[in-house]
Amino acid sequence: MLSNAVDYNLIEAKDMCEEKTKTMKIKLARLAATLCLSLSFIPCLSAQDSLDDLKFTKPSFTRNELNNAMEDPDYFTIDPASIKTTILEVREEPNRSYVKMNEISDPKYDLLVTLDSLINIASKVWKIVVDNAPQVNIDTKYAVAYPQGITSASQLEKWTKPLSYVYGFSAKNLYGVKTIDVEYKAIYTYGGSYKGKGRFLTAVTIIPTKVNVSWGYRFAMTASVPDSTITNVGTNTNPVAAMQLKLLWKISTALKESDGASVYYMQGDGYFEEIASPFSKTPKIEDLTSALPLIGGAKIFE
Repeated sequence: MLSNAVDYNLIEAKDMCEEKTKTMKIKLARLAATLCLSLSFIPCLSAQDSLDDLKFTKPSFTRNELNNAMEDPDYFTIDPASIKTTILEVREEPNRSYVKMNEISDPKYDLLVTLDSLINIASKVWKIVVDNAPQVNIDTKYAVAYPQGITSASQLEKWTKPLSYVYGFSAKNLYGVKTIDVEYKAIYTYGGSYKGKGRFLTAVTIIPTKVNVSWGYRFAMTASVPDSTITNVGTNTNPVAAMQLKLLWKISTALKESDGASVYYMQGDGYFEEIASPFSKTPKIEDLTSALPLIGGAKIFE
C-alpha cells in the first residue's frame, strides 16, 4: 500500500511538473512572439518616426528678402494678437481613403491580443508642412490606438465613418495684412471593436487643405502622438481608447520667428475636444450647424 501511494504521489508530482513546464513554454512562446511582433513594425511603420521630425529646419532667406526686411520691418513682423485658429466645419468623411493604410493583417497573433493594453503601431511623429509646402507623403502618416497584438484595422470590426474637424489658421503682419492663411483637417476613424469588445481608434491624422503664405514668410507644421497620451478611459474588459494629437507650427521671417501648438483629444467612442490652444477659436464646435447631426443622440461633446 505504501509503495502504491508513493508511486501515485510521484506520478501526480510528475504530471504537475509537466503541466507547469507546458504552461511556462506557452507563456515564453507568447512573449517571444509579442516581441517579434513589436519589432516587426519598427522598420516598416516607424523607421522615419524620430524626435528629429519635431524639430523645424531653420529656413533660409534670399538676399532680396533680407534687404526688404531691413527696409520695411513692419511687413515682416507678425502681430501676435492676430494669430488665431478657428473651427470652420465638422463633417463625416465617406471612408478611410484619406490615408493609405500601410498595415499588414496577421491573424496568427489573435491569441496574443491584450485587450486593455493599447499601443500605436503606426506613426508617432511626422511633418505636415515644410517651407510653405505640404509634404508629399502626408497620406501615409497617421496614428492608431489598438489592443496590443492587433496588426491591422481589418482585424477590428464596426468602424464608423471618419469624423473630420476643419480648422482655419491665420496671422497678420503689423500692417494688418493676412500673411498666413492655412486650413487643415483633424481627422480620425473610431468605434472599432475586437470580438464585440472595446472602442478603438485608427487613421488619426492632420491633413492640410490650403497653405497660402505671403512672400518673405516661411511656414512649417508638424504633428506628434506621444505614447504616454494613449490611454484606456473605459474598463479592462471593455476598453475605450483615448489619444492626444499635438500640432506644432512655426512662422519665420528674416527678422523674427513665432511658434505655438494646439492639442486635440479624441476617444474611441467619437468624443473630440481641442484641449490646448494659445489662440481664440470661434465659433464653438457645438454652435456649428454642420456639427449638429453628428452631435445628436451621442454624447460626443460636452
